[in-house]
Amino acid sequence: MKFLFKYLLSANYSFAKRWVNEKMPQQILPAAIHTFTTPFTFVLGGLYFAFIGSINYKFETYTPIFIGLLIVLLPTSIPIERKAKKAISKWGLEKEYKSLNKTQRSNRNTFAFLFFFGGLALFFYLGVTYFSGYSLK
Repeated sequence: MKFLFKYLLSANYSFAKRWVNEKMPQQILPAAIHTFTTPFTFVLGGLYFAFIGSINYKFETYTPIFIGLLIVLLPTSIPIERKAKKAISKWGLEKEYKSLNKTQRSNRNTFAFLFFFGGLALFFYLGVTYFSGYSLK
């Protein structure tokens, strides 16, 4: 499991290193952490919509749904961000990035891209599937 997360975090670091402006290198680490945690929050948001869509009770407004979404997403994304920040320095991903050749960097950028948009696609799929039938009166 550690190998998968290390490769994924390394891929997100490589992606951030490629897309962050060279004049602002201090933004590479936050960008890598953000692209690492966002797919996880997308998946959790989709599961939340699946849960809300499966219960029989219908809310009068969307406000409690969005508050519940924040209650689910924030406590899960913040600890993931903290662990990812520690893991980048612990595993030495900055040094590992420098040792990669162009093909390996390209492969990792592609993996990070697919992981990010795969999480987004799953979020939309679960949201549309389970939450589309949810209508307010």
